Amino acid sequence: MIGETSTPTKEVATVQTPYYFSFKNWIFFYISIFFFVANMFVALSIYPAFSLAIGSSSFQAGLQNTVLSISAVLLRFLLGPVLDQQGPKPLMLLGTFTFALSPLFLIASPTYWMLIAMRILQALGLAVVLPGISTLAAGMAPPGKIGSYLGSTRIFFNLGILAGPSAALYIIENGGYNSMFIVSSVSMIISTAAIALVKTPPVAATAKNSNNLIKQFKKALAIKTIYPIIGGIAVYAFTYSAIISFSAVHIEASVPSADTPLFFVILGIAGIIACVGVGILSDSLGRRKVAWPLLAILGAGAILFFFIPGKPFLVYASAAILGLGIQGTSLALATWLIDISKPSLRATVLSLQENTIDILFAFGAFTFGAAAGGTGLGTAFLAAGVLTIILVAPLNRKSLGNTPATGSGNNQSC
Repeated sequence: MIGETSTPTKEVATVQTPYYFSFKNWIFFYISIFFFVANMFVALSIYPAFSLAIGSSSFQAGLQNTVLSISAVLLRFLLGPVLDQQGPKPLMLLGTFTFALSPLFLIASPTYWMLIAMRILQALGLAVVLPGISTLAAGMAPPGKIGSYLGSTRIFFNLGILAGPSAALYIIENGGYNSMFIVSSVSMIISTAAIALVKTPPVAATAKNSNNLIKQFKKALAIKTIYPIIGGIAVYAFTYSAIISFSAVHIEASVPSADTPLFFVILGIAGIIACVGVGILSDSLGRRKVAWPLLAILGAGAILFFFIPGKPFLVYASAAILGLGIQGTSLALATWLIDISKPSLRATVLSLQENTIDILFAFGAFTFGAAAGGTGLGTAFLAAGVLTIILVAPLNRKSLGNTPATGSGNNQSC
């Protein structure tokens, strides 16, 4: 009424937690990652043996993996910007489904040419799901916590690596390749269903309005601050390829008494520890202070491989050092790229990262394969480790000034 004074209602500002921060949402995301990565490493490690089993030559067995990698690189150049424009989820759904469908083709027609066609189909999944994982994790992570959440994502990535090939070998031994293909297909249907249930943040408006794929890549390449980080990723990928491709050969030739499977178990466990610790450390200390020391640690682990002949304990020590260096470097550099990329360019920049890894991985395996017949693997590991450590200093200098503030999380510098 007129003449009456009323006490104004005090409005309490409330901040609603975004739906994609929820625990259930992350569980669906982790389930999808676990099954996809498990099947991806089955595709990399088991399909060459299947190729030999159906009568192909050793060259053909290697060629089908090369077809997978090259096709993924080419497709990623086309589809990386689409991930930014449409958001990662639609293409991730398509990518996981290709891995669910492709094994069934080999049951219907177990021939080498069907295997090649199936690898090209899987390359579509490889091209979009890997950058999609990091892009989606960064988008769903709370502000200032990208490193920590990307680290927890990498834990399930590593669990997939540990579980996939070993489970596939067990199934093949007891039920044959067709049983493995069926289990692979069913697990990827679960992965596809899980990613379908993930609630994702909205796509940045600038990405929706961008319709020129070449222009999108030019924008990403114009971000000068990514170059030292991409350089670090190239160095990491080269050394990582040598470890994955030739560590077992070097250990069995140099230390026959060593337990080679135990080397890979320690490597995996150390990697999981790195995924937890490095994410938290890089959020609190900054990416640069964590990434380059870890790249030097990776180089030190490679150098240690030169000294393992006749020294079994060094095999397991190197596994721990390499596990920390490999996964820690990868996580810190990937998170750094996310920090300095606009959301509208994030998947495109991460596609550049994945292509760098694929190309250098192939080059590293080729180089070390040549070294195995020349100077020897021990000398090659020593040279790779020394070169890795030497390159840390110039990469560190080049990266000065492009690190967002500590704990910035979703900060973008460009």
